Amino acid sequence: MIRRSTLAVISLAALAAISLPVQWFLLNRSSDDNASIYSYHRYLKLLPYQNDDQRIPKDKVILKKFKAFYEAGPLSAPVPPTQISPYTLDDVISVLPTFHDVFGVVIYDPSTDTFMLHYSNNMRWIAGCHKLVTSFQALAHSLRTMFPERFKPDGNTPPAELALAISSGDYPGVGHNDCYVGLEPTPCVPAKLAPVLQFGSAFKSPEIFPSMIAMPMAQINHVSCFQTFAAHQMVCPYYQARSPGNPQGLVFEETVGVGWDDLIPSVVWRGTDFSYLHRLYPRLRQPDFEMDVGSKLEKLTYEYNVKVAATRAMREVYDQLIPRWKSVIWTAEAEREADEKQKALPEDSEEVVVPWANMKFAAAMHVGVKTPTSEIPYYQEFEEHGIPASGDGMSLETLARYKYHIDTGGGGGTTWSGTLEKLGLPGLLFHHETPMKDYLHDKMVKWVHYVPIKEDLSDLKEKFDWAESHPELAKQISDNATRLVKSLGTQEGFSIMFNEFYETPLRAVVEAFQPSKRRDSGWLDAMVDNDLRPIMQCSGYYSHDCEGLVKDVTFSQAARHGRDFERSQRRIK
Repeated sequence: MIRRSTLAVISLAALAAISLPVQWFLLNRSSDDNASIYSYHRYLKLLPYQNDDQRIPKDKVILKKFKAFYEAGPLSAPVPPTQISPYTLDDVISVLPTFHDVFGVVIYDPSTDTFMLHYSNNMRWIAGCHKLVTSFQALAHSLRTMFPERFKPDGNTPPAELALAISSGDYPGVGHNDCYVGLEPTPCVPAKLAPVLQFGSAFKSPEIFPSMIAMPMAQINHVSCFQTFAAHQMVCPYYQARSPGNPQGLVFEETVGVGWDDLIPSVVWRGTDFSYLHRLYPRLRQPDFEMDVGSKLEKLTYEYNVKVAATRAMREVYDQLIPRWKSVIWTAEAEREADEKQKALPEDSEEVVVPWANMKFAAAMHVGVKTPTSEIPYYQEFEEHGIPASGDGMSLETLARYKYHIDTGGGGGTTWSGTLEKLGLPGLLFHHETPMKDYLHDKMVKWVHYVPIKEDLSDLKEKFDWAESHPELAKQISDNATRLVKSLGTQEGFSIMFNEFYETPLRAVVEAFQPSKRRDSGWLDAMVDNDLRPIMQCSGYYSHDCEGLVKDVTFSQAARHGRDFERSQRRIK
């Protein structure tokens, strides 16, 4: 039995473990660094999240998870229930102050039998708003298709109006709030706020924005596929295996004909250099070559290995960089390690030491245009000093030849299509755990479909070493993930996804809405009073029967998306 005095000592020790880092931080932070206190609050807030079940479990625990997965089926992971309280048009409008941009109010007007997207005059119309328009177009068609009785007259009585709050984007367009950055307790919005359908990445913790519902992302291979299923009960070709007749499909082991034992034992990633959750982590940055590397190399003697020195210099600023640049540092260190091992081999050895990490940027925005990093001087300067920031782009077929993958989050903290594609590949997915999620993540179970990686990637090498030393478990996790993805390409499997992530939440918000008792158009006065104006209308009877109502905003990308969707519809028919 533990004595009370012993418990008291343990408690004091635990308190000291927490308080000493705080005291050190407060004493050592620079007086002119106004954001440092904010950063440490973020650190304290994320401690439980960073340690949330991401440690490597014992083998028997993983096997127990496998058994439960086999017995329940590939799509058995429970989805949080959609519980929505009754709400009104005024409740929808009350959501406006919580958003900064990419937020719309969808109105069904019985007098014109049309759906209208309203946007606030007080919000900027930014490039990302095309995703909002894409979401609205899919939503209008789906509502009409899925709930036809809701929008039909009852005898001589017209159907009631409907109001929905929708948003979209890599990251929700919420306005600044100290709660989002961890300086105030959750929830970050009123707990009884009207539901918001977020067609994009959403907050993983329901405590942050309780009424936000993660919907399929505003891409042709996500929300448009759900729109297709609503209209035709047909599974999108994007969820089918890739073939000559379906070049945009998913890639599996049989697609490339390479088995697990023949895969290249490296963690591979190719993608675009984006910012990372800048509203949550404004201090995370991309490296500055001169400040972070060049200025330190100037102090070296001529004989010193410049590549090693540059790699060490990058490691010194690791904590300041966004995750995708952290992965570049891991790759640089892996290449230095491989170089040393290669030199240690006998001269007549034909063995080639492969670096354990191969994560590089294939493209970046340059002068407003997405450009290969091989053509951008910024990345080449790092390359010249041994920091492998630039790499050739890789097709899914090429990526499929590697044993390990990672879906490092971008601007919104996730990768949208990348996670789904990599789950289907013959290799193992190291899934980047961040504060954000996509709808599909609710069907993914850690240590069953993927190996979780901390937000700062600090455990990536440890998880790689585990996978290399546990090949049978690693392969089984990869096989489980492939089974999950293949199930989505079946009628039964996609029907489950459709019901849980599309039909159920849409039905819930439609049924929870409380119409006005007025039977004239006066109920629309609230829109004008709150500086909301209609920018687009859709009848919803066809997949793309929409028209813009204003000339001062650009719908071009959404229109192009619509044309792509129409072509996919013709292929299905």
